[in-house]
Formats: sequence, structure tokens, C-alpha cells
Amino acid sequence: MKMKGPVSAIATVLVAFSAISSFAISPAVKSTNDYAFTLETIRKIRIMVENFGDEELKKKYSDITTLFQEAGENYYGQDFTGSALKFKKLKVELISILETIDDLYLKRTKEILDSTSKETFSTLIEYSKQSGLAAFFKKPYDPMRDIKPYDTDKYHFFYDREKIVSYLREGYKNYERAKNIFNDPEIAVLKKKTSLTIKNMNYIINSYSEVVFLCREAKKNGIEIHKVKNINELGKSIMKYNITHGSVIPIYDDRIPEKYKVDANDNLRLIHAVEVKKLQKRG
Repeated sequence: MKMKGPVSAIATVLVAFSAISSFAISPAVKSTNDYAFTLETIRKIRIMVENFGDEELKKKYSDITTLFQEAGENYYGQDFTGSALKFKKLKVELISILETIDDLYLKRTKEILDSTSKETFSTLIEYSKQSGLAAFFKKPYDPMRDIKPYDTDKYHFFYDREKIVSYLREGYKNYERAKNIFNDPEIAVLKKKTSLTIKNMNYIINSYSEVVFLCREAKKNGIEIHKVKNINELGKSIMKYNITHGSVIPIYDDRIPEKYKVDANDNLRLIHAVEVKKLQKRG
């Protein structure tokens, strides 16, 4: 019974010490998480800005990297209170730049899908088993007497139409998913708050990053349709650029319209300007 008092006192001290230790380490862990999260996000954004950014967006990205450096210096100096404030400010800027990037990606995605849509639906109507053309594909052809009521360069559509439909379906599905995330009412409500928690900020940043991912997937689908449509350009590309092995990378693939090669490169996380220099050097 006499030992009860001292033991109880020691236990109280240990609990108090444990609470103080937990409080002390919490900002360090928090800053470590913020550092890793923002670094990964900035690395992803770099390619987006390099490929599609105008001068204003590039300036904004440069300011963000400067802010990250300042927060990182506080973090490495173990000024976790200072770094926490700067990481929070950094995340506000990341939300802002990602919102701009998302809008840009959504517009380009719709443009690429729409550029294939009209011809795709025409193909579905014209090159089907019920269209009337199917009978001519299997009939003997006499060049002296017969005429071909179809474009021979488009004959492959009769066999490729289902593939095209699949690409179009997946493309628009991914585009709509991206658009729904971008217009998420929950995000709109959060952004109206005067102060966001770190959890709120991370949620918005992750959501906006997912928009870019889905747009890239949708653009891949749209570009694959162009590659099917322009299948006859594949052999020409191989000859033109003297490709002797491996697959044809986007910059050398003339099945892809020139204005969408930047998107094809971006889908592979390649910097378009670097790929263009590679093409110029080869040419």
C-alpha cells in the first residue's frame, strides 16, 4: 500500500512525458508528409506545364517551385512550424494552378474526341454488315466491268469499326468522369471556405490530379482512333524516319495529326519540345 503513491506518481509523469513527446513529434511527421506530397505533385505538374503552359502558367509554376524551396529549407532546418505555414500556402497555389491545368486538359480532350466523332459515326453507318457495302467486299472484282462503291483506303473500317467504337466509348466515358470530378459540388463547397484544413487541400489536389489522369486516358483513346483511321500512314512513317526496330514513338508516327502529337507525347509523360528536337536531329 505504501508503494501505491510513488508508483502512481511515476505513472503520471510517464503519461505526461509521453503526451509531450507525441506533441513534439507531430509537427515533424506532418511536415514530412507535406514535403513528400507537394514534391510529388510538383514533379507531375512540371510535364503538364512544359507541354501546354503559356508564359503566365510557367511563371506561376516557377513561383510554386520557389515557395517549395522556401518550405523545404524550413523543413530541413527542422523549423516545422515555419514549414507547416509555407506548405499550407504552397498547397493553396497548387490548387490554383491545377484548376487552370484541368480546364486546359478538359478542353483539349473534348477537341480530340470530337475530331474523330463525326467520321466515326459515319463509319459505323457505312461500313457495317447491314449497310449494303458488305456484299461487295466478297464479290469477285472485274476491273474492266465493275466499279467499287467504296473507298479502298477505308476498306479496313469494315473490320476495325468495333475497335473504333470501343475507343470512342472509353474516351467519352473517361472525359465525362474527369468533368464530373472537376465540377464536384463538394469541391465547390470546400473552396468557398475561408480556411481549408490540410485534409481538405489534399483532397482537392488529389481530385484535380485525377482529372488530368482521366483526360490523358481519354486522349489516348481519341488518338488511337486517329491511328486506326490513318493506318496506311504507318508504313510511310517507318520508311520516312528509317525506323528499323521497336514501336513507332509519337513524334515519328504520322498516323497522329501533327497538332495532337504534343498530347500523344504528354500521355507518355514525355516533354514535347525535347521530342521535337529529337525529330529535327534525325531529319
